[in-house]
Amino acid sequence: MSAGFDVVSVSGDPLVAEVGILRFRGDDRFMVETVDGLAPPLPRQAKWIVNISTQAGCPVGCPFCDAGTVFLGNLTADEMLAQVCWAVARHPGVAPQCKKLKVHFARMGEPSLNDAVLDAILALPRVADSKGLWACVATVAPAGRERWFERLISVKEEAFRGRFQLQFSVQSTDAKTRQRLIPVRHWDLPKIAEYGRMFAGPKDRKVVLNFALARDVPFEPSVIVELFDPEAFAVKLTPLNPTARGRRSGFATVLRGRDEEKVWDAVGILRRAGFDVVVSIGDEREDLVGSNCGQTLSGLRERSCLGGA
Repeated sequence: MSAGFDVVSVSGDPLVAEVGILRFRGDDRFMVETVDGLAPPLPRQAKWIVNISTQAGCPVGCPFCDAGTVFLGNLTADEMLAQVCWAVARHPGVAPQCKKLKVHFARMGEPSLNDAVLDAILALPRVADSKGLWACVATVAPAGRERWFERLISVKEEAFRGRFQLQFSVQSTDAKTRQRLIPVRHWDLPKIAEYGRMFAGPKDRKVVLNFALARDVPFEPSVIVELFDPEAFAVKLTPLNPTARGRRSGFATVLRGRDEEKVWDAVGILRRAGFDVVVSIGDEREDLVGSNCGQTLSGLRERSCLGGA
């Protein structure tokens, strides 16, 4: 692997997550975020989470994500793997002993818009020597990328069967609202349901439907019950991250917010229908260290424009 990079900064809390700003190609336009994180209170030997960027910026432009303010191009497979190497090298000897080392292709960028992501997944075991290695992809399922998703099934079967997590960032059960929150052409919920049934084999982890619940955004559990198979899909509910762009757009979270109680009725409906439901509040220290997508890099660029560090 030959991709060189400079470490521009490392910030955060080593007990929760540290965000590295890595610069590729000697070009400030190709600075990306890589997160070396934990799942408190578990130690790194039990569960280690590495989030890597797949693109310089993001072309999707979700109105609550700080990564979507600019898009400058795809990263190569080597540049993605270099991010994993950076995180692994920070903790010598831990990877081979780690019970679960999850590499998330889920930081800056939309993975399915970069063909090199599939090559990086296949090569991942060469740079992360761990029997507990998992690969994870989070996607908004852009339209027109069907061949990429078809190949993803083959890649999963070849290299990570039973150790792969696929997450669809759904955000709402209402089609018009989803278009506002995910402002590119994307699969509708029936198409996600069809694909998930093909993707999830008997030894696989269930496909995750992720909803970062925002106030005044429709979330109807009856839609999920009608369209999705609980044998193939699980539901994950998370807070909406407190990003600068989200605040400017007027978004407020439901979880950790004043409307949180409303979530639990929906959780009950889904669980009675047979769905595994994870309500992932997370560690509030993650917000304090700026470990939400695009948050650290956008802050660094803003300070640089103002003449800061």
